[in-house]
Amino acid sequence: MNKFDIAVIGAGPGGYSLALILAKAGNKVVIFEESFFGGNCVNRGCIPTKTLMKSARIANTLARSKDFGIDSENYYDLQTMFKNVANNSAKLQNAIKGGLTTSNVTIIEASATVIDENTIEANGSQYSFDKLVIASGSRPNFFKIEGAEATNVYTSDDLLTKNPKFDELTIIGGGAISLEFAYFYASFGKKVTIIEAAPQLFANLDESISRAAKAVIAEKGITLYEATKVLRYEDGALILENHDGHIYHKTNNILLAVGRRANNEAFASLNLKFNEKNFIEVNEFFQTSIDHIYAIGDVTGKLMLSTVAYKHGDIVAKHIITGSSDEKFNARFIPWTIYATPEIASVGSSEQQLQAQGIDYEVAEIAASSLPRAHAENAFKLGFIKLIFNKKTFEILGATIFLDEASLLINQIALAIKSKLTILDQYLLVI
Repeated sequence: MNKFDIAVIGAGPGGYSLALILAKAGNKVVIFEESFFGGNCVNRGCIPTKTLMKSARIANTLARSKDFGIDSENYYDLQTMFKNVANNSAKLQNAIKGGLTTSNVTIIEASATVIDENTIEANGSQYSFDKLVIASGSRPNFFKIEGAEATNVYTSDDLLTKNPKFDELTIIGGGAISLEFAYFYASFGKKVTIIEAAPQLFANLDESISRAAKAVIAEKGITLYEATKVLRYEDGALILENHDGHIYHKTNNILLAVGRRANNEAFASLNLKFNEKNFIEVNEFFQTSIDHIYAIGDVTGKLMLSTVAYKHGDIVAKHIITGSSDEKFNARFIPWTIYATPEIASVGSSEQQLQAQGIDYEVAEIAASSLPRAHAENAFKLGFIKLIFNKKTFEILGATIFLDEASLLINQIALAIKSKLTILDQYLLVI
């Protein structure tokens, strides 16, 4: 039997980065990955969608080119865009595999099955381990819509891999994936509708996120239904229900963007504890209910971002190497972005969270129309910067940036929050 110090299931951001750290520290490491080195980020999430969004943003810039004294033709080729997605993913997959190989991490390109608390089986061979890290990721939720069996119902994975052709798309669900796909297809003339069951988009986040998202939706001519239930599909239409009664929405193409579920099949034999949504429960060091088995990334149901998975992996690697770790994961310091035009980025606490905690706070907000650069770039009609700060100490607690290049600017605010800077410090820093 092959014996290893550490076994890792899944070569996504958390899995492969952790494997590299542990191998560099002298551990004998094996990583199991069936097909997608880089995980969802490289193959089904961050990189593919950002590749497409780059094309969409260029298209939107070209559509406004006459405002800058430039005349251009409005031509696009979706096939080339999706070819770019595949090429970028392949390049990054190869880079990750190369890095693991160079670091003497044993790579098993096969589906792994945990057969007991110290043994994995793959391709007919068995591998024993002292510690196991589960980084198996997640996949899109899927549910059947009554009557839609013969209709085109997609997940985000389907759109990225199959590049289906259509002139209209209805998206069920109103999260980041929904907004980015809506923005992409609307940028190329497709008729897009978003249906959200909650009272408003991003209802569990700061109100500014919903406000920014709706501004993008309105700008792109996307139809939005909030507080609306999907009942069934009948005669070429989704039957919807909201406060106005029943709505018959004609569509032949449906994207389900209703969250993600954990890939739990590989370790069904283990007696692990799961939460009500079937994600693995972990402690502050990401140990499961079995001490020598850890879980990181999407499979824990935490904030599903590659940056989060990297941080999980870093904390677990330190815990395995040293036996302890002073560092704790804090989602408040992790920024995130929705890539539209303008971009929507956020970090820190929301107003709702601060109200629940009884923290006295103030809000400072400046519109894009008050920013000279926004006028210089003719980007002043949409956008704002919102900072939330402690009313007594002026310490920055949270922020939303709705501007071009918000994905870069938000990192400055994240550092300010982690460093406990005040709004006065940040004001001086920005100026």
